[in-house]
This record gives sequence, C-alpha cells and structure tokens, in this order.
Amino acid sequence: MKDAILTFLFIVISLAFAAIFEIPLVIGFAVALILVISLVLRKGFTTKDVALASLDGIKRIKPVLYILALITLLIPAWIMSGTVPTMIFYIVNWIEPTWILLFAFMIAALTSFVLGTAIGTLGSLGIIIIGVAITVQVPIALVAGALVSGAFVGDRSSPLSSAFHLAANSVEVDPKSLFKKMIPTTLLMLSFSTIFYFIIGFFIEPQGVVENVEVTSLLNEFFQISFISLLPIVVLFGSILLKIRTIYSLGLGVLTGVVLAIFFQKLPGVDILENLAFGYHHSNEGLEAILRGGGIITMWQLFIFITLASMMNGILDKTQLFKVFMKKMFEKAFSLTNYTAKTVVIGIIFAIVGCNQAFPVMLTGRSLKDTWVDAGFTKEDLGRVVCDSALVTSGLVPWNMVAILSAAAIGVSTLDYALFAAFLWVGPVMTILVSYFYKPKQQIELQQKIAT
Repeated sequence: MKDAILTFLFIVISLAFAAIFEIPLVIGFAVALILVISLVLRKGFTTKDVALASLDGIKRIKPVLYILALITLLIPAWIMSGTVPTMIFYIVNWIEPTWILLFAFMIAALTSFVLGTAIGTLGSLGIIIIGVAITVQVPIALVAGALVSGAFVGDRSSPLSSAFHLAANSVEVDPKSLFKKMIPTTLLMLSFSTIFYFIIGFFIEPQGVVENVEVTSLLNEFFQISFISLLPIVVLFGSILLKIRTIYSLGLGVLTGVVLAIFFQKLPGVDILENLAFGYHHSNEGLEAILRGGGIITMWQLFIFITLASMMNGILDKTQLFKVFMKKMFEKAFSLTNYTAKTVVIGIIFAIVGCNQAFPVMLTGRSLKDTWVDAGFTKEDLGRVVCDSALVTSGLVPWNMVAILSAAAIGVSTLDYALFAAFLWVGPVMTILVSYFYKPKQQIELQQKIAT
C-alpha cells in the first residue's frame, strides 16, 4: 500500500513542480522515474531487473514512436499538398462560430467510430478543424477539447477499436456482449457531450485573427485549391477502412501529401524537406497564424518523454507495486456502486502512473476480474467501468502516450484541452450513476443476505 502511494506521489509531485516552475515536463518525469527506480531497488530488485523491465517497456512502444513520427510529418505534408488549405477554404464558407464545437465533436465521433482509432481520426481531421477554428476566430482549446472527445468515442466504443477489444479481452468477455452492456453509459456520455458543446457554443466570443474573406483569398493566392488536394484524406481513410495497419496508413497519407506538394503545388524539394523537418511555416502573417505545426525535429522532447514513460510502464508491470493497494481497496465494498466507484479510482490512478492507454485497461481488468465475479457481479459490468474510466481518462493525462499523440496531432497541449474534453471526464461520473440506478439480481440477493 505504501509503495503504491509513494509511486503515485513521486509522479504527480515531480510533474506538478515542473509545471509550476515552468521546467520542461520531460525533466520532471525523469526525476519521478529516478525516484521510482530508487524505491524498487530498496525493495530488493536488482539493477539488472530494472534494466530488463525498462528495456521491455521500450520494446513495446516502438509502434507508438513510429506513429508520433508519422503524425509530425503528416501535418506539414498535408498543408504543403493543399489538403488542409482546401478543407479550410470550403468549410469556413458555411460554418458559424456558434456551431463549430458541436460540428467538431460530431464529425470526430462519427469518423472515429467508423475508423476505430482516435489517433487516426485526430491525425486526419485535427489540423483541418483547428485551422478552421483559427479562421473563424474561435479559441482553439475549446475546439481541441471537442475533437479529442469525439475521437475517443470510437476508441472506447467502436467494434473496430483495438482499445475496445483490449478491454473486452482483459475481462474475458465477448466484445458484442460488452458493447451491449456499455449502451446506457454510451448514450449518457454522448448526450451530455452534445448538450455541453451546444451550450458552450452560444458563449463563444470570436477573438479576431483575420477576416474569413481575407483568409479564403490568401488561400487561393498561395495554394491550388482543388478536390485533387483531398486525395491524401481519401488514401488515409481508405487504408484504415481496408484494415491496413495505422502505421502504414499514416505513411501512405504522408507519401501522398508529399507527391501532391511536388507535382501539384509545385513546391521546391528544399522547402518540402525543411517543412517536414522543422514544421510548416508561411511567409504570410495571416496564413502563418492558421497553417502551422508538425516537424519531426521539433518533437524531440516528446520522443524522449515517451521513452521515459515506457521505461516507467515496464518497471511498474514487472514490480507489481499496486497489488496490495488493489486488494485493500475492496475490503469493505459490497454494492455494485461501491465496486464501480473503487474501480474507477483504480483505473484513473493507473492511467496517471501507467503512462499508456493499454496499461490501465489491462491491469484494471485482469486484476479485478475475479474480485468482481466473487462478489456476484458480471465481467461485462467490470468491462463497462474499465472503458468508462481507465480507457478514456488516459487522454487527459499529459504524460500518457495516447494524450501525447493526441496533442501532437492537433497541435494543442493536453493541459489546454483537458477541461473541454467533456466525453473523457464525464465517463467516470456516468458509469457510477448507471451502477447506482441499476440493481442486478445478484446485488439484491447480497443486500438481503447482509440485512439478515
């Protein structure tokens, strides 16, 4: 129990200290990692154990590093190809600032449900919608929150989502039965988020960057605005729908964008390489405010951060520091509501310390499966709670890999969008409410037994 609390405090305090004193978070996390390693060594593990666990963690996140690298290339590639400028050109002609939050949430939710991936959705739509937000003079943190919320609808609920299948596998239930069990919270979370963005939209006060007419005219002047420029979107979406791996789909999206930049937008090769390496920049001030981001070299801190996070993940997985903590959590729990609330807390803690989305989902599901069954509750209910807590709240933790990738895809930091990512933080609340009002036969029998 003590080890779990210390680990949690090491991570939170180190990162809070870094944030308060404006030190790069990667340094704060490095300090936390050193403290956790010291704790593990004092418990009797050897330096070899720590090294092997760290190496194992790094091996597991190679695909994440590849995806991050491709996203940093995709953004400038799609701007140079005219893909992003063309989408902005057409969308700003009919979108009203009042509706952009609701539009961002719904288009991202629909896309992510079809594609089954939050990162694929944000990688393809994120920079486009953020560019539209800047053009129509809406605070980008609000729109980023709506986009991330929508993207996680598919990550949590889509039959094509690897995260959803991981949750079903961790509690050993059929994905179809888990999907049905999640319907009440899915509808509640979607309804709340829709109302949230609908209401917030009426309070938006445009802050003014450049007038829409001026922007469309600038886009026309500096880019070939054509439906041909949308080819990279078709290639990326088509690849994902054909179930080609996300890494290869993103790679095809980048390649298509670069080909169009060379042969359709007629950009010099030197400019293309510079933008891919250091991020897209434009000589025109108006366009510079709208079209920006990416660049593989500019993201070096994120690559180091992910490497350190994977080491932490490997060490926690090897040492099982939270085993006693989980056992004690359920000593005085009896009702479904108690079990749900305690599981939510555990899932969120694991999302904070685990550093990736898979770790809290797997550890919460696998560790508590027998505990829930022994108490007379279904594994489907546990799966619902895991999806509504550990899975979605990972996107709110700045050092969690899924949050890092989301922030990189839209060019907005996790801390900036977290408050407005309603779908992510309302999940734990809704799943507790559903458990409170849902009275399964097993719970009624248990309460009667306790009463007698």
